Amino acid sequence: MGRQPQRALLLVMMAALVLMAIPFALTACAAKTSGSDSTGAVNSYADQTYGYSFQYPREWRVQKGDTASVTVGATAKGVVGVFNLKGSSSGGNYIDGVQVRVYELPVTVDKSMMPDVKTEVQKIFDQLGSQSGDWKALDSLADVTVGGLDGWTINYSFTSDGEPSLSRFYVVFGGNREYQLLVQASTKNWEADQPAFDAIVASFKPGAATTTTAASPATSSTSQ
Repeated sequence: MGRQPQRALLLVMMAALVLMAIPFALTACAAKTSGSDSTGAVNSYADQTYGYSFQYPREWRVQKGDTASVTVGATAKGVVGVFNLKGSSSGGNYIDGVQVRVYELPVTVDKSMMPDVKTEVQKIFDQLGSQSGDWKALDSLADVTVGGLDGWTINYSFTSDGEPSLSRFYVVFGGNREYQLLVQASTKNWEADQPAFDAIVASFKPGAATTTTAASPATSSTSQ
């Protein structure tokens, strides 16, 4: 991977992690669903622009968009969260839920690039731990496949307004798109929420892969 594509990819991933390291907004919009299965146990969300989809418990609420500001790299395309309304909340935020983000990269990531990408992703998570208060990595990056796309997962602990909590990040790549899934819950609810979390991740399907033939320069207000 050349220097410019590598730097551009790094900046995009930095923006993603800066945004994901925040609680879910409590002021959720009305639920938006696109049907349910025959048992009525789950609803389905399908992003009309980027084509990704997943299923989630019918009692949970969907919120689209994000109000956080971005200071590096690029903004997420198609940000969606699903929140457990019966889960923990703290400081005006839901804690228990799953958030999905898709990023369009200035390079197309193929298998030959994955070792270099993994090194950069680990560096980003190392920075998240050092710059985000009490966020603490519980392990190192582990290989994972989500929706047929390869990438990595890692677990963190943190405190949200005094509430001990846990997060699991999934970062996977398809063509010139980077998908990030953030699974998060208060520590006391983590085990109980696992079946729902696992089902959401297992049901995730990415949109059609796209490619980028030439990288364009990345801009940032933060020098790298």
